[in-house]
Amino acid sequence: MPVVISTSFFFNRLLVPRFLLQGRKMKFYLYFMYMLIVSIYLELLVMILAFAILADYQIENLGKIASDIYLLTVILYLVVLVEGLILSVRKLKERAREIDQMKNEIELEQRKELEIRSNRKQVLLPLDKILFVESRGDYVEIHSQAERHMTKEKISSLEDRLPSSFIRIHRSFIVNKNHVSGYNSEAISVQNSQIPIGRKYKKATVEFLRQNIIA
Repeated sequence: MPVVISTSFFFNRLLVPRFLLQGRKMKFYLYFMYMLIVSIYLELLVMILAFAILADYQIENLGKIASDIYLLTVILYLVVLVEGLILSVRKLKERAREIDQMKNEIELEQRKELEIRSNRKQVLLPLDKILFVESRGDYVEIHSQAERHMTKEKISSLEDRLPSSFIRIHRSFIVNKNHVSGYNSEAISVQNSQIPIGRKYKKATVEFLRQNIIA
């Protein structure tokens, strides 16, 4: 069991992520051969110790499985490969989720307009013209430079469809950082509007503004 655990850890937690997944195949194959040699050597050593200490040099006392080096080797690498397969499937799923998330983020950043349903029709709003978004009960009001639009879409849903230049500063407000004219720890100035910063969002909002806005 210690040989199985150590071999499995070395192969699946060190060799595969540090060499195979990084494209360093020559070193992976080299260390893999070292692992084979060392693990089989350790298995033989364990068998000899078991034969000497536990079986008192009587081979029949070891049992059929414990005395069969070939069977033990097959079991060892079967356990290692099964764990490796499970870890690989998990990694592939995580990588797929990360890729999907990156694609969504890229699409959001490249998007130039926000599509909403207002007054029973679809409206395309230029993102760079939007000042801020305000939740008003069952409706959301979008303030732009030219006009205002009302939609029944929830503010959390709009937040997911807006690029990183928009930041949620309050449970009822999302602002476009490109139109922020000033701020303090309590409120943000967007043209002639003073928008409060919610307690829940204060730390993240102030840190974001310090990094992205010239006060």
